[in-house]
Amino acid sequence: MNSRGEERLNRADAETDRVRRRLWLVSAIAAIVERPVFLVGGAAVDLHTGGYEPTDVDVVGAVTRDDRRALVEAGFLETGGRHLRWEYPDGTSEFVEFPGSTLDGTFERVELAEGILVNVIDVESLVVDRITQATDGSGVTFDEALRLIVATANRVDWSSVAASLRARPDARYLGSIEKAHELLVAARMPAVATTHFEAL
Repeated sequence: MNSRGEERLNRADAETDRVRRRLWLVSAIAAIVERPVFLVGGAAVDLHTGGYEPTDVDVVGAVTRDDRRALVEAGFLETGGRHLRWEYPDGTSEFVEFPGSTLDGTFERVELAEGILVNVIDVESLVVDRITQATDGSGVTFDEALRLIVATANRVDWSSVAASLRARPDARYLGSIEKAHELLVAARMPAVATTHFEAL
């Protein structure tokens, strides 16, 4: 393992704030695999809202089998499935999953320390992701998307979200514009719903 990866794992181990701890872990992964990776999923929702408890840390990027071996050599534990696990000295642990190699959307950079930046899916792309997931019809994904929208409403560029949803080839099939409209009405934002999310 390179010294940058080791130093960042040590910083993750020493960090007490759960969000910053996960960011240090993602930063360490990027240093170990020596290419960009991106924090997505529930841990990104927690970063943007401060009010979500993810089941794992989802990291997208071109992480190969050799990279996974390097991560295990650095101290990550194999779980026998899709996840690796990092155990912190305080007895807690994080499951890390690599669900894909390509970021679906755009990202922002969060500065952890001088010169140490972590790539995180931006709030608009995260909202698009959660609205798309909510088209599955389950109450769980609807509630998760609604909580994200309510928590981030004042920071979201809704015209960008609408354009991103409309540009998706599956938008009409999934009914994502209609679902966005429904979510925004539920979030008590009918003006935004009407302005940006009229049906296709």
